[in-house]
Amino acid sequence: MPLNTDKSSSVTDALMTRITVRAFLDKPVPKETLTRMFDTARRTPSGGNLQPWRAHVMTGETLKKFTEEAAQSTLGGKQEGETFPAYPSPLWEPQRSWRYKLGEDMYALLDIPRDNKMGRLLWLANNARFFEAPVGIIITGHKDLLMPQHLDVGIYLQSLMLLAREEGLHTAPQGWWRRHPETVRKYLSVPDDEHVLVGMSLGYGNPEAKVNDLWADRAELDELVHFYD
Repeated sequence: MPLNTDKSSSVTDALMTRITVRAFLDKPVPKETLTRMFDTARRTPSGGNLQPWRAHVMTGETLKKFTEEAAQSTLGGKQEGETFPAYPSPLWEPQRSWRYKLGEDMYALLDIPRDNKMGRLLWLANNARFFEAPVGIIITGHKDLLMPQHLDVGIYLQSLMLLAREEGLHTAPQGWWRRHPETVRKYLSVPDDEHVLVGMSLGYGNPEAKVNDLWADRAELDELVHFYD
């Protein structure tokens, strides 16, 4: 399915046309668009109205310097520690197979075989560049947040992703940035009592990029949802 770059006119359309975009056009997002999105996202619900998220939005020179350092750190093998692991270990079925297939499908589109370790490393470093998106977002939260507040942060992230589609934009949510807390703190005003929770690339998706042909499989409805009469 080709990348849909139109503005979404409904929540259903926004969900059905949202993918994780890993290649963006070199086209800035207007400041008024960003302001409108983040202003609307303030209405995201949270338990007890704690609003446990803090968003740091980078563009221009700040984003350029930030991503240059993060990419160099990645390619140099520097380890900054990780706020939270991305997945349970070991990962069980069917989640293990879903994750494996997504990765292999992506590398097949990119024509980077499994034995091309350097090619895969170079591609991996694109995470550190926010996939060349014109907007890079880091979301932080207090270190004492509990699991329910982390769920609320996920709801906030989904709000932003759907609002992005309404504006004709695309996104890539990135747990990747939990690996780079030192770089984040160097460039952004993140208090010592906050964790790096998640990041997100935002911009105009490139419809010509092969990697944006990747549409992740979804389980059948009856595998995930149980109805009770």
